Amino acid sequence: IALTFNSKMAASSTTRNGDHGLTLYHFDSSFFSTKVRLALAVKGLSYQKQDVFHAGEENFEPWFMRLNPLGEVPVLVHGGKVIYDSTRIIDYLDTVFHDKGPRLAPPDDTDLGRRVRHFRDLLDDLPVEWYTYGSFYYPELANDSLIPGILRRKARHALTPSTVQRLRDLAGAHPDLAEAYLAKADKVEQRIRDRENRLQIEKVIDDLWVTLDEVEKELEERKKEEEATGQQQWLCGESFTAADIMLSCLLHRLTLVGLYSRAVQQRP
Repeated sequence: IALTFNSKMAASSTTRNGDHGLTLYHFDSSFFSTKVRLALAVKGLSYQKQDVFHAGEENFEPWFMRLNPLGEVPVLVHGGKVIYDSTRIIDYLDTVFHDKGPRLAPPDDTDLGRRVRHFRDLLDDLPVEWYTYGSFYYPELANDSLIPGILRRKARHALTPSTVQRLRDLAGAHPDLAEAYLAKADKVEQRIRDRENRLQIEKVIDDLWVTLDEVEKELEERKKEEEATGQQQWLCGESFTAADIMLSCLLHRLTLVGLYSRAVQQRP
């Protein structure tokens, strides 16, 4: 079954002139940015990259909050349109550039489309951020993390009460963005509480295994089809789709944070 992730592939579409008129605001290690970069690569679309440095909280700067009031990457700009949320960006690319590369989201009125929709929604609902910062704060829950210890230690101090205060100060300094900044401050404050809840982190990791069990059953069906037809299969069929993008990026992330042996090696 052709389920592998090549990080070079996710970056391979960047070109010198960006002749498709696309600009992607992203952060290299962002899970959701990776999803969009992989979609762009699969569609064969050239684009310009604009790095948004999360460690320096550049995503909280007023210029970026005006692009995306949620203060999150990725953001795609195309012909004056601004699209944020990785799933919406992938759908936009698949619709506007339907003649480029494979259809990532086949019509829902087909068997393939319904299958893709099911697994895409199933995987999109996973709280991937919990796996990441859960492994940072409770490293004993993970094994063989590929992220250097010094970076994990820095990540543990990335969001603090001072970050919340800075966002509230920015709300006062930029009245036109006050609502967005205050909402972001509340979200960061909740994130700080969440990361201290070890029992909840353990629960979401346990729930992940249930989801992967369902994925594994589907892959077994594809394996049978591949053996019968000799045709390479992906998660939902013969073509690479948005469901494969999500699964590939998920497995890549689990490898990075040290959950690979628990999540993948037991599912050959």
